[in-house]
Amino acid sequence: MPNFVHCRGCGHQIHETAPTCPKCGAPQSVTAQAPLARQASAGSSPGPYGSIPWFRQRWALVCMFLVFPPAAVVIAWSGEIYYLVGTTIKTFPKSAKIVMTVITALLLIALAGDEEALQGFAGMALVGGAIGLSLRR
Repeated sequence: MPNFVHCRGCGHQIHETAPTCPKCGAPQSVTAQAPLARQASAGSSPGPYGSIPWFRQRWALVCMFLVFPPAAVVIAWSGEIYYLVGTTIKTFPKSAKIVMTVITALLLIALAGDEEALQGFAGMALVGGAIGLSLRR
């Protein structure tokens, strides 16, 4: 009976011996099948965190969220977003994705209207959301 694991890049179920994910192309190494809690430091790119696709890392999500929020929401809902706490890799919970979606919807509604107060509030909510994402532990 074949054994399956989840892709490190997108979470898609793949065979444990697959060298890369057929869906997103993320490399799957021997360390990728080990628990993600055994990570090396953030600065070491050969480690498991360095092999996670750049668009699945927190810094990229925060930048996308500030520049083009709808793209950040699509990326967040299409797979996991990873970030480091010390030497442990964690993923954003569903609640963070829901908050991003609500802030983005508010911003789009505000931009469609003529009320400057609502646009200012939506802009501040966007900046506050980005700060919240970047400070999350």
